[in-house]
Amino acid sequence: MTQPHEIELSSPAAPAKGQDPRWLVMVFMGADGLEGDADLSGEADDDIAEMEEVAKKEAKRAKEAKERERLNIFVQLHRRGGVKRLHIGHGKRHVDDAVDDATNGKALTSFIADSIEASKHHPSEHSMLVLWGHAYKFGIGPQTTRHGVDALDFAELATVLRNFQEEHKNKYPQYYADEDRPRLDIVAFDACDLASVEMAYQLYPFARYLLASQIGIPLPGWPYDQVLDRLADPKGRVMGPAELGSYIARRFCAKYAADDRMVSLSMLDLRKAKQLFELTETLARRLAISAAQNPDELRVVYDLFLRARTPDKRPFVDVAALCLDLMRHCRDDDVVRAAMALGDVLISPNPEQADSGGGSATGAGRPFVVENCRNSAETAGLHGVSLYAPHVSDNHDWEGASHFYEKFVFARETLWSAFVHALALPD
Repeated sequence: MTQPHEIELSSPAAPAKGQDPRWLVMVFMGADGLEGDADLSGEADDDIAEMEEVAKKEAKRAKEAKERERLNIFVQLHRRGGVKRLHIGHGKRHVDDAVDDATNGKALTSFIADSIEASKHHPSEHSMLVLWGHAYKFGIGPQTTRHGVDALDFAELATVLRNFQEEHKNKYPQYYADEDRPRLDIVAFDACDLASVEMAYQLYPFARYLLASQIGIPLPGWPYDQVLDRLADPKGRVMGPAELGSYIARRFCAKYAADDRMVSLSMLDLRKAKQLFELTETLARRLAISAAQNPDELRVVYDLFLRARTPDKRPFVDVAALCLDLMRHCRDDDVVRAAMALGDVLISPNPEQADSGGGSATGAGRPFVVENCRNSAETAGLHGVSLYAPHVSDNHDWEGASHFYEKFVFARETLWSAFVHALALPD
C-alpha cells in the first residue's frame, strides 16, 4: 500500500449549484482496552450495524433519485485480532500492516487520507472525525504493547491533523489563500471527559468545532442511527456543522433516562479557543499571586475548586461554575475580574457576528459553548466545558497522568498546570 503521505488524490468535484454539500464522517474506533476495561467489541459491531442501515437507505434513495449520495461514512476498527477499515455501504478497504497500531498516529493518518481520497472529498464540503473508545490518562484507545501501556495521546493527534492540513493544502492550493488552512468541521469524541479547555486549545488550529462530554460516556455511546439518518434524510436542506453538533448533543442526551445514567455532551466553537486560552492564563496567574500572598485565600480557592468539580468526581472542574464561585466568594478583586471575564466568554453571544450572516448552519453569533446538553439534576452544574484540577478527585493518579497531561499545548504554555498541581500537593 502507498504510504499515507504519498497518496495521490484525484481532483474532487465541487457540489453543483444549488446542491447541498455532502458530509464525510470518519469514525476511528479503538475497541481494545486494558485489563479491567469493558470489552467494546460488541458495541463497535452494533454501531457499525447502525451505520450500515443508514448507508443502505441512502444508497437506495440516491439510486432512485439518480443523485449522488449525500453521506460518506468510513470506519477503522482496531480490536484484538486485527484491524478493519470500511467504507460503510461499499465494503472493506485495504489496510497496510504497518498501521495496525492505533496508538502512534500512523493508523489515523492513513485512515484520514484514505477516506478523503475514496470519497473524493471537496474542500467546500463538510467533514467530521469521531474518535471512539476508552479514554486513558489524556489519551484514547489504550493498548498493552511490548513497552507497557500506550494510547494515542493528544500531542500525537495534533501531529496527525497538522499533517492532514499540510497534505490537503499542498494537493489543492487553488482552494486556499496563503493564510488559510484546511480544517475539519468537527472533531468529536465518543469517549469520556474531553470537553475541556485543554482539548479546545489543542484542536483549534485543525477544526472548527469540538464535540465531547465533560463526564463519562456510557455504553453504548452515541445513537449513530438517529444522528446519521438526519444527514442522509434531511428535513429540508442538509445540516451545517453547528446544527449537526447541536443535534448530536440533543439526541445523545435524550437517549439516556435521567434515573439510569447521567450524561452530557457539549458543542464548542474553537474559533474562540485563543481568547479562552488568554483569559484562563490570566485567571491562573491571578490565583497564584493571590494564594502566595494570602494563605487564607488559598484555602478558600482550594475549597471552591472542590465545589465546582464535575458530578462523577473525576479530576475536572466545570469552568463556569468555578468562575461563578470565585466571583461570589473570593476577596481578591483581580481574581474576581479575571473569573468574570473568563465566565462571560463561555456563554456570551456575539450579536455583531450573528448580524454578519451565516445563521444557524455556521453558528454565527453563538458563544464558545454553542450547545450544552445534559439529562438530569445531577448534571445541572455542568455548563459545557471543564478544566483539569487533580486535587478534586480522591482516587486520581495525578503523578502518573502528568506525563500525558503535559503534552497538551495549554499545559505547557500556561500557569494552570503548575497551579493546580500545587493544589494537589500535600500540605
